[in-house]
Amino acid sequence: MKILLVGNYEKDKQFSMQKFASCLEEELRQQGNEVKTCKPTAIFGKYFKSTSQGLGKWLGYLDKYLLFPIILKKCAQWAEIIHICDHSNAMYVPYIKSHPHLVTCHDMMAIRCALGEFSQHNQVGKTGRLQQQWILSGLKTANHIAAVSNATKQDLIRLTNQPSNSKFSVIHNGLNFPFKSIPKEIAVDLLEKYGILDNTEFLLHVGGNQWYKNRKGVLEIYKHIINRQPNCSLKLVMAGQVFTEELNKFVQQFDLGDRVIELTEPTTEELAALYSLTTALIFPSLCEGFGWPIIEAQACNALVFTSNREPMTEIGGVAALYIDPEAPEQAATIIIDSLNNKNLIEKTTQSNMLNVSQFSIESMVKKYLSLYKSIISKNVISNENSTYN
Repeated sequence: MKILLVGNYEKDKQFSMQKFASCLEEELRQQGNEVKTCKPTAIFGKYFKSTSQGLGKWLGYLDKYLLFPIILKKCAQWAEIIHICDHSNAMYVPYIKSHPHLVTCHDMMAIRCALGEFSQHNQVGKTGRLQQQWILSGLKTANHIAAVSNATKQDLIRLTNQPSNSKFSVIHNGLNFPFKSIPKEIAVDLLEKYGILDNTEFLLHVGGNQWYKNRKGVLEIYKHIINRQPNCSLKLVMAGQVFTEELNKFVQQFDLGDRVIELTEPTTEELAALYSLTTALIFPSLCEGFGWPIIEAQACNALVFTSNREPMTEIGGVAALYIDPEAPEQAATIIIDSLNNKNLIEKTTQSNMLNVSQFSIESMVKKYLSLYKSIISKNVISNENSTYN
C-alpha cells in the first residue's frame, strides 16, 4: 500500500505529534508498505527560533498555508491513502479531498477553548479563534476521522454536528517508547542529580502548565496529604515545564519548598526512571484527549491515581484508582487510605500489564491498516457508482 503521512511543521515544536507520525511511519514500513511523510518546510520562517509569536509566527503561516498546499497536492498524486496525523492540520483536507484520506484527532480542547467552552480557564485571541474555526471546518469535510479516545470521538460528533456513523472510529494511541520498570539502582543513577536518592519516597506528577493539567490542583492535593500526615516522608516530584509564578507562590505560601522537587523537561529515560521509583503517579487532569502518563506509568508498573472522568477512566481501566480532580481534600483522603491498603495496591498494579497491552504500537498500526483498506474500498465503490450514474 502507498501511504502518505501528513506531518507537522518542525518549527512549531509539536514533539508529541512528530513522534506519533515517525512511529507510525516506521511501523507501517515494517509491515511492508511504501510510506512517505509530507510536511511543511521552513523557508520563510527558516531563521526564526519561535513560530508562536511575532514575525516568526506570520512567516510560519506562509510556509504552512501558502507554500505547503502546493507541495501536498503534488505528493497526493502518488498515494493510495493520505493520513493527516494531527487534526490541527485539518485545514489541508480541501487539497486532498478527491483522494482517499483520514485525519487522526488527538483532542478537541483548542477548538472548545476557541468556542468559549473553557472561558474561565483560557482566553483565545481573534487569530486563534479563526484558526480553530478553520480546523473545525476541515474536520467537518474530512472523509474519515480516527479519534484517540471515545471521549474525543464524542466531542467530534457534537462539535462537527454530524451523527455517529462510519465517518468516526476510535483507535487508541500506542506507546511510542518502550516504557518498562527499571531496576532501582539504574533509576537512582539517572535521577540523583535532581536530589532523588536511594531512600527518597515520592509522589509524581507529569505534565505541562496548561490549565487542564491541573498542576495547582496537584499541589493542593499534596498539601492536604501533608496536613493529614505532617511526619510523612513522601515528597512530590513535578516533572514538566518550569513552574509558573502562581505555582511558586503556592509552594512558598504553604512552606512546601523542602518537599516539592521541580524537575524540568526530563528525558524519556528519566521519565521511565521516575515512573519506576515513584510510590504513585497523581494525574488529576481536568480534561484530556488521551492521557499518556497513565499508561506510561502503568507500563513501569506504577500505581496510578487519576481523574474519575473520561478519557482517564477509559485509558486507566481497572488498573487505576480514581479521584475527583476538583475535590483536593477528598482526593488526598483516597490517596492516603489507598497507600495504606497493601492488598488494594497489589490488586491494582497486577492489572497494569494487561491494561497496557491494549496500547501497543503494533495494535494501533494494525487498526490503521484495516481502516486504510476500508476507506480505499469505499472510495472505489463511490467512484464506480459515480461513473455508472
